[in-house]
Amino acid sequence: MKIVVTGCKGRIGGTVLEYVRSQGAQVLGVDTVGIGNFVDYIHADMTDLAQVYDVLHGADAVIHLAAIRDPRLFTAQKTFMTNVGSTYNVLLAATHLKIQRVVLASSVQVAHVVRPRTPLDFKYFPLDEAHPLSPHDEYTQSKEVGEVLADSFAAHYGLSIVSLRYTGVTLPDAWATLPRKSPPPAAHAPYPHYVHVDDAARCTYLAAVADLPPSSHTRAFVTAEDTALDMPSEEWIARYFPNAERRENFEGCEALVSGRVAREKFGFVAEKSWRAAAE
Repeated sequence: MKIVVTGCKGRIGGTVLEYVRSQGAQVLGVDTVGIGNFVDYIHADMTDLAQVYDVLHGADAVIHLAAIRDPRLFTAQKTFMTNVGSTYNVLLAATHLKIQRVVLASSVQVAHVVRPRTPLDFKYFPLDEAHPLSPHDEYTQSKEVGEVLADSFAAHYGLSIVSLRYTGVTLPDAWATLPRKSPPPAAHAPYPHYVHVDDAARCTYLAAVADLPPSSHTRAFVTAEDTALDMPSEEWIARYFPNAERRENFEGCEALVSGRVAREKFGFVAEKSWRAAAE
C-alpha cells in the first residue's frame, strides 16, 4: 500500500510519516522544505495542481497535512487561500487519479478556538462532531471550508474522506508544560483539549486504512481521554459555561471533547496522558 503524506516536515507530519512507515506501508513524504531524494521524499507545492497530480500519482491513500497552521504567520488572505486551495487540489486530483481514501487535517478550533474574537458559546459537553461550528479567523474558516469541500467530493465523486479534528497536538518537548494554567478571570476559558503527537499519528494512520464506505465523509475529533487542566471537568464547565447541557456525568478530569467517532470508526483510543506521565 502506498500512502502520500503531505506536510511531512510540519508539526506532526514527521511523526505521522514515521508511524505509517512502521506499519509496513510504502510512504512518500511531500513538503516545501529542502529537495527530494528520489526515494521517499519530494519537494512540492500543494497549491499548484500540476505538482499535486505528480506527487499523488500511484497512491492508494493520501494524508493531507500540508497547511499554514496559525492565523498569524502570514496575511489572512494567504493563510485562507493556501489552506483551501491545497485541500481542493488534493481532493480534485484524488478524484481523477482514483485514490479512494483521503485524510484531511482539520482542527478542534472549528468549534473551540484558542484565541476567540468574541465570547465562546457551547451548547453542551462533551463536544461532539454535531456541535455547531464557530470559526473566528482565517485559519479556522479555512478548516471549515475544507470540511465542506469534503462533503461535496464524498457525496458527488465517491471518495471516502476523513476530516480529523486534532485537539492541541502536544510534542514531547512540550509535555512537561502540562497542565495548562487557568487565565485571569477576565480572560477567556482556558483551552482544555490535547493529544500527544504519537497518539495523533496513530489515529491518522488508522483513519487512512479503516474500512469505511465510499461516498462518505467522516468527521472525528482526535483527543486524549482527559483534559490538559488540573481542574475537574465539571468545575471547568460550571465556571466558564454554566448554561451548557451536560450530556455525560463528569466525575473527574474526563475529556470535554468526545472521542466516540474515532473509537467506533477507526478503533482509536488515546494511550498517553500527562497525568500518567506525572505519576
